[in-house]
Amino acid sequence: MRGVIMHAPGDVRVEERDMPKIVAPTDAIIKLAATCICGSDLWPYRGAEPVRDQPMGHEYVGTVTEVGADVTSVHVGDFVIGSFMASDNTCEICQAGYQSRCAHGEFAGAGPGKTVAVVGDGAVGLLGVLAA
Repeated sequence: MRGVIMHAPGDVRVEERDMPKIVAPTDAIIKLAATCICGSDLWPYRGAEPVRDQPMGHEYVGTVTEVGADVTSVHVGDFVIGSFMASDNTCEICQAGYQSRCAHGEFAGAGPGKTVAVVGDGAVGLLGVLAA
């Protein structure tokens, strides 16, 4: 599959990446329909933060193609929308509706299958993708 990688400020390339694999029983694999660049990617792109070989495009929409054994809230074939934070939706914080602050959360880097990287500023970029 192809992914967008920022190697240094202003140095962004589309490259071949390994196909994702289920590693933990709570993992899910998503075939992306679209992904966009988050506003947090713009700081290192402009040189305001250090960067080296960082995947870009961690706001996305797509279809679930595989789930780990412990995944119960999404199923193969579900169309999902994701942000920069991967959450498990099991902790008290998630249950209160604040998945971006999940106690077990991780920052996500989404790699595209057959997608186009749309450069936008966070939610503005995602809105552009959804409106296209």
